[in-house]
Amino acid sequence: MAAIFFAFSGSFSVAAVCLLVAAAADGVDGYVARKTSSGPLGAHIDSLVDAVSFGVAPAVLVYCMSGELISILFVCLYAVCGILRLARYNAFPPQEPVYSGIPITGACVSLAVLIICFNEAFRVPIEIPYSNELIYITLFFLSLLMISTIPYPKVMKKMTFILLILLFSGTVISVFVSSPYLVIFPGVLCLLMLFYSLSPIAGLIWKKDSIRL
Repeated sequence: MAAIFFAFSGSFSVAAVCLLVAAAADGVDGYVARKTSSGPLGAHIDSLVDAVSFGVAPAVLVYCMSGELISILFVCLYAVCGILRLARYNAFPPQEPVYSGIPITGACVSLAVLIICFNEAFRVPIEIPYSNELIYITLFFLSLLMISTIPYPKVMKKMTFILLILLFSGTVISVFVSSPYLVIFPGVLCLLMLFYSLSPIAGLIWKKDSIRL
């Protein structure tokens, strides 16, 4: 909800930070639920919250950023595919430590970091041509990846978690502290999410196993 409010107020980078915070919370809630013996209610609440945080909020953010009518097509496609992805996950829980299609959380993080990279680059200032079109293309492919059956690995290794925490923290700081050096954090995180999004596709093309995270 905070991401949506900041998006409507024009604070796009802060809205993207709210999405990253939501993604971090999503990574923690499962651990907390297991430690507290959460009942079945928690699983349903989790999906509803994910639909708002990672489906609706990113769509609203992109629409507010672009201000173009054509963006409605892409943001609606993203939100619908995200909700379908969550519904399929609930109806057919994975039996193996992999996801069927890119997780909606991963899609949201990829989009949020891309938006932060654009906004922080404008501070330098560097004009990025066709930025709206690039975001539309990103939305389109993320939408297809969410409803695909391409296997995506779950983040399991402790070192991967530590790396993500460092990158998330540095990315959040880069939004509130103006320094050209801090732009490295969202840049690296953006490349990492790009690698995560494309690596299973490359694995299918070259008939290789998915990378374990």
